[in-house]
Amino acid sequence: MKFYVSVDMEGIAGILFKEQIYRNETFYEESRRLLTDEVNAVVEALVQAGATEIVVKDAHASGFNLLYGSLHPAATLAAGALPLANRFAGLDETFAGALLIGYHAMAGTRGAILEHTFSYADILELALNGEPIGEIGIDALLFGRFGVPVLFVSGDDKTCAEAQRQLGTVFTYETKQATGRHSGLLKAPRRVLAEIGESVKEAVGRRSECKPYAIPGPYEMRIEYTSTNLADARELESDGVRRAGGRALALRDDDLLRLLARTFK
Repeated sequence: MKFYVSVDMEGIAGILFKEQIYRNETFYEESRRLLTDEVNAVVEALVQAGATEIVVKDAHASGFNLLYGSLHPAATLAAGALPLANRFAGLDETFAGALLIGYHAMAGTRGAILEHTFSYADILELALNGEPIGEIGIDALLFGRFGVPVLFVSGDDKTCAEAQRQLGTVFTYETKQATGRHSGLLKAPRRVLAEIGESVKEAVGRRSECKPYAIPGPYEMRIEYTSTNLADARELESDGVRRAGGRALALRDDDLLRLLARTFK
């Protein structure tokens, strides 16, 4: 069995502040260790559950945050930042399932730790065909294009609730309970390392209950930016774009992948 593991940083145990997630910031190096330890616990659980191949995608910022020399030997690392169309290098129809580790809630989620949707600086909200969507939903759609279901999501409690609303049947593990953007009740990382593997193994054992995520077209993505000038810059760029408010644009397309590429142009 092959599994694809996509890893972000904001939802990892012990992570709460921006100073922990940006290169050259005060606590970034410690966060790399927390990230790598948690990923290794997930990979070990997948091995115990019968995985024969595991690809780990470093999906945070630069795409090179994991401590490569300390990565579990059963993992193959997909590293480096890639365009959204190629976000998951090596992904195809042969994977039994995907796992989203250390994810965060979508931009605007009340009380969620480090909530955002791809960009802290530019995007206030995304809505696909009228429904709000964040990184969990978008990544699940990218996996779903290959018929690969998302089996498991970990992060704070708001993240887990979003995954269940968006995807339906999906297994989750809470690494912390969020009480604000930079506040929460944090489980000790050693506790998370001891617990998360059992949740992963349950998800693998019950993977037949999870279905690939898909939304039928045609598609419209509404983007609300943080400032009017960002919408101004794109309003006249091509067909299928309309102004949807002072800070908002709506992009229309029949092709989902092309729409997503245009969204994050």
